[in-house]
Amino acid sequence: MITSFIPILAVDVIGSVSMVVIALLSLYKAKILRETDHDNAVFLYLLWITTGFTIFSVSRSFGHILKQFLILTGNAGTWHAISPYSGSVNTTSFMLVGLITLFFNQNWFINERILFGRKKLENTHVKLINLNQTLEQQVVERTERLTSSEHKCRRIFEQSLDTIMTTDSNFNIKEINPAGVEMTGYAKDAMIVGPMRFNNFFLLDSEWERIKHLIESNEYILNEETEFLRPDKSTILVLITGGVDYGAFGCEKTHHFIIKNINDRRQLEQQIIQADKLAALGELSAGVAHGINNPLGIILGYTQLVLKEEPQHKDDLKIIEKHVKNCQTVVSDLLAFSRKGSIKKANVDINMVIKDVVGFLSNHSNFRNVKIHLDLCTGSYLNIMGNEQEMGQVIMNMLINAGHAIDGKGNINISTSTEKELILITIEDDGKGIEKRDLAKIFDPFFTTKPVGQGTGLGLSVGYGIVRRHGGDIVVKSQPGKATIFIITLPMVLPENPLDSKKQRETDNNAV
Repeated sequence: MITSFIPILAVDVIGSVSMVVIALLSLYKAKILRETDHDNAVFLYLLWITTGFTIFSVSRSFGHILKQFLILTGNAGTWHAISPYSGSVNTTSFMLVGLITLFFNQNWFINERILFGRKKLENTHVKLINLNQTLEQQVVERTERLTSSEHKCRRIFEQSLDTIMTTDSNFNIKEINPAGVEMTGYAKDAMIVGPMRFNNFFLLDSEWERIKHLIESNEYILNEETEFLRPDKSTILVLITGGVDYGAFGCEKTHHFIIKNINDRRQLEQQIIQADKLAALGELSAGVAHGINNPLGIILGYTQLVLKEEPQHKDDLKIIEKHVKNCQTVVSDLLAFSRKGSIKKANVDINMVIKDVVGFLSNHSNFRNVKIHLDLCTGSYLNIMGNEQEMGQVIMNMLINAGHAIDGKGNINISTSTEKELILITIEDDGKGIEKRDLAKIFDPFFTTKPVGQGTGLGLSVGYGIVRRHGGDIVVKSQPGKATIFIITLPMVLPENPLDSKKQRETDNNAV
């Protein structure tokens, strides 16, 4: 019986030992795999499951070997006493293996989610890297576009011929372009660092209040016309367009203005209106002058005839003769104004015309207490293509008006100069000046500020027409209580022979 049990015993013992060895080898391999990749959940599960099976195999093998040993040694009762403990160890180890399997199933699910999340994170990371590279490129491109746009805006701001100005909410000037500096006449630092307020430019406070009210009511103004006062006390007519800018969130409210200098345009409009007036009145004057010129000649002729035959009525006839001649003078002026006379043009020396007129007036009783100062340019050839008598008439009318302005006592300055290919004749008196309301009308026919009977109001109109026919212009600058300046500009005729210019300068120098 013992002999037949030995093979079974050997198989049981050898199997138990082999199971332990196999379990330990499996545990060793699982440990190696785990060390190669600590983040691998399968390797962790293999380590745990082989550990459980190793415990189970050791407990199971030790129990079998101990059981056979106790039975062979006749201590079967002892085995029956300890077998429950061996079984409990086996059960516990097997339950451990089962729990490890169940835990791994949940752990595997969690690991799958982690891996899935990790993969998404990796994909997102790749996208973020690509987006970051693209974003950097976009930032560079947009920065270049922004820089280019800013450069263009700055060039428009700096090179604009109109004034561009920015103020804060209190109308303190924050920025102004070079055209604005030139137009206003103030230094840029004085305007910005000062700071100056927008209302400092206005000639009249009432105009500023009107503009300010429009901005506050409508938040914009469009082509509002007003006058600015420059530091040199000169005025300019401007056209203002502007509006309110609230900017980005949290930024202070600002005002932006575009200001146009329309002085030249207004002068051109006035010249066009003046030309239309002169054209219409010229036609009317021509008709009136021709209509009464012949009857006046007949009246004068008969008056002089009667004066010879009836000397006893000499005083009455002299009065008639005087007033008829006055009427003829007016008619002559009307004919000159209407431009109906024939005009012969030749090379006229302006300096000589001025000297002749001044020489003639200096002997006149109304100019005995008037000092006429000459400052004639001798460095250029001051000749024009025109009519000498007409130009003398223009200068004489100007000087007579200046004499009336100073009430026959004061100073009159006459100067000539050149600018490019123009001759400038400047006539300045220190009289009482011209009221602003009269400046726009002084060239109108029959307009005069002189008392009744002392002027026809045609002197400046005739002179203006003559100058315009010669291709020139007349500009007047005056303020009440200050000097009045008339500037006549005429196109210059350049000498064909340089020796003529030299000879002319020598003549002028000797004359002065």
